[in-house]
Amino acid sequence: MSQNSNLLYKWNYEDLRDRSPLWYMIALSIAIGLIIWGFLNRQYGMSIVIMLATWFYYYLENNSDEHVSVEVSDLWIKVQWIFYDYAKIAGYSLVYQWDSAVFLRLMINKRGIWVLNVKVDNTIAANLRSILPNYIEENEKQEISFSEKIISLLKL
Repeated sequence: MSQNSNLLYKWNYEDLRDRSPLWYMIALSIAIGLIIWGFLNRQYGMSIVIMLATWFYYYLENNSDEHVSVEVSDLWIKVQWIFYDYAKIAGYSLVYQWDSAVFLRLMINKRGIWVLNVKVDNTIAANLRSILPNYIEENEKQEISFSEKIISLLKL
């Protein structure tokens, strides 16, 4: 796939979550408390869902890559090992928090996951702003949503 395309821009970033042992102790205590409460109140389904969600989150946490590479070419955008052809991308936005670029948000024409956030900074955003409009449509400047602020605050 990459043989017939020209690489236009490339960057890497670390996708580490800075959590203390106290964070893990509190999260595990809440999960165990909810599971026990569910069993005591005969809410077995809720307890099973919480156990599965906790296991799934732990699995994703331990199997996600710490370093993410992103490449932009004239045919696609590649995040790690996944290629997103421009035909499959409905548009993009550069998401800002105050005056700092935080994410390149790609709107994907795909079932399931239809939004992909890739970390950027102001320099990367400026370079992408000159490249991407030639290939896909830019949506207006967006800011971090309330739920994304909560997720960032809770370090999820």
